Amino acid sequence: MSTGRVTAKDELGKPVAEFRRILVATDFSEGARGALDYALAIARRFLSKVYLAHVIPSQVFHFVSPESSAEAIQKAKVFARGALHRWVDSAAMTDVEHEELLVEGQVWPVLQELVKSHEIDLLAMGTHGRTSQKKLLLGAVAEEVFRLAECPILSVGPQVRREAGKNVELRRLLYATNLKPHAERAASLAFALERAYQAKLTVLNVVEESDAESHEGHEIVREFLIKRRKKGMPEACKNVCEPEFLVRFGEAAQEILRTAAEQDSDLLVLGLRGGPKLAGQLPSAIAYELVSQAPCPVLTLRT
Repeated sequence: MSTGRVTAKDELGKPVAEFRRILVATDFSEGARGALDYALAIARRFLSKVYLAHVIPSQVFHFVSPESSAEAIQKAKVFARGALHRWVDSAAMTDVEHEELLVEGQVWPVLQELVKSHEIDLLAMGTHGRTSQKKLLLGAVAEEVFRLAECPILSVGPQVRREAGKNVELRRLLYATNLKPHAERAASLAFALERAYQAKLTVLNVVEESDAESHEGHEIVREFLIKRRKKGMPEACKNVCEPEFLVRFGEAAQEILRTAAEQDSDLLVLGLRGGPKLAGQLPSAIAYELVSQAPCPVLTLRT
């Protein structure tokens, strides 16, 4: 393990992410516990401070009479404080600097303020995603966070299966890219994680095509894209990193999910396009689908 703080930098040497302060949002669900375990794995390698936060939703007390609301809020705080302490004890966080945060209010505005006031570099959360033929759901709060948060997000979706409390090992990383400008900072982060964890990194580029298109020339396209991806590696990674480069043809989310399953990936890294994020606006459709269905956590970096 590295003895100094790890810093991910882009090809110009500018910091991409230092992960000095990590906020774990918990509702005490299985998914949130998974988010804590993965956040701790990153914190131990990046020497981060972890903030474990629970927000008591103020709206749940709207249905309680005014004379009973104060007592109900106090009972909720006592329960939540005890649950936070039990999580800290069970997660064996004595080797990680940490702080427990218990706040009342509307969940996303409270988390947004915590991200700002504590200068959070990474927000980790579990999701309650469910799938149907017509719709993918992250859960109302997770969707709002995923859509509006400015900092990188580590999302642990419902398809991630692991034993709670067990130490996480990030041995196999998958970075999916479409070679667009907004993906390049995520590339630098993926390479930095490869070095930090001495992990096996796979760089995947999916070329979308219709069933009617000819498959002739796939090898030419594959060779061109791999050469371009190797040429675009951050200077700090050249002659140091040893990623595997893959090019696949088909529907992007489907091929990314297939690759993550085949390679038993421990973490999927994605770059998201920045820009206006309005209330009611859904996140990138592909990223939304991946977070809902990926067999491993998804680390998204918005640029």
